[in-house]
Amino acid sequence: MATNEGNNDLTNPLCTQFWGLKDSFLLDFLFFKEKFVYLRHISDDMPINKNALVRYKILDKCFSDNYHKYFIEDLMEKVNEQLEDAGVKPVSKKQIYDDIKFMKSVDGWEAPIESYQYGKRKYLRYSYDFSIMETPITDMEVEQLETLITSLSRLQGIPMYDWVEELLTNLRHRFGLRGIDTNSIGFEQNRDMQGLRYLSNLIDCVIKRQPVLIDYHPFGRDVIKWTIHPYYLKQYNNRWFLLGYNPEFDDLSIVALDRIEGIELAETSFKRNLDFDFDAYFRDIIGVSIEKGKVVEHVRLKFSPERLPYVLSKPIHHSQEVENAAEGIIALDVIPNKELISELIWFRDDIEVLSPDSLREEIKEKIAKMYQKYFGVKNDCTTEP
Repeated sequence: MATNEGNNDLTNPLCTQFWGLKDSFLLDFLFFKEKFVYLRHISDDMPINKNALVRYKILDKCFSDNYHKYFIEDLMEKVNEQLEDAGVKPVSKKQIYDDIKFMKSVDGWEAPIESYQYGKRKYLRYSYDFSIMETPITDMEVEQLETLITSLSRLQGIPMYDWVEELLTNLRHRFGLRGIDTNSIGFEQNRDMQGLRYLSNLIDCVIKRQPVLIDYHPFGRDVIKWTIHPYYLKQYNNRWFLLGYNPEFDDLSIVALDRIEGIELAETSFKRNLDFDFDAYFRDIIGVSIEKGKVVEHVRLKFSPERLPYVLSKPIHHSQEVENAAEGIIALDVIPNKELISELIWFRDDIEVLSPDSLREEIKEKIAKMYQKYFGVKNDCTTEP
């Protein structure tokens, strides 16, 4: 388990991991959400970074101000003030000139920026009422919006995306768009999974660093009430897990959301995360669990010729390397856990664990138990029919 000896709070307040890469279309959308017309400027043939868009927005505001005269030095000062507040390195006067040139170009907004003589200097302003924030959308943007609406519609009804309904209404009303009637995108999701209704609240608690009281119901046992200081949310195998400090064990607990039967806010101070770097925590495992005392091991696996191409195209773990392609042997450097066992058993007779011996023996025991269920031996040493 990865730890950090420093005093930095390792909780990621944005918790970007729990959104999941399967919602990759949202990466464009989250950036596009505030001002719809920015969609044209994140196309493949026109890469613009976020800092540049911040500068354009500041310059746009200055050029639209008819009550102040902004000379080039004033514009640079205005831009750098907001960049420094955001912790971004200031830009030069040349960069401001380049930004203005881009805004005026056909690749930008064709902004009507004009310079006006004032004494021995010139200030810059729009020649008529204009804003890059109000530029009409193009036919291409209409198509992109329709695709976006269709994609977002797939998220309706999922608790953590309850903001989608309002957003879709605004998009449809503002642009008169419906989206595409026929679904062309499908995500793996389980809307009926127990505990999913708590996901949205737990996201808020992670971000706001709010301890919670959880009624947790392990399989085959009575309900347990735990106080959890939530640090991180992780999705694996279509299930959600909350990772947080549990005072009862003075350690990290992993709580499956589908085993939660109730949640309320805890009236206690939040214990900051000074011990767990979750990027490092998940780096050496498959899934979410780490058994105490387990360390990273070099795992060698042999696959059938039919299965090997699939494993190569979809690696089991980021550490996967091909040891002998002709023999179908690959290697992983992972901490063995129950999720790894499940993953390996899923390959059935297409896989053989070569090493380590401990993992090979564990797989053998699982196979033996499965064999017993299907081909149980009677007392007279004959197999059941």
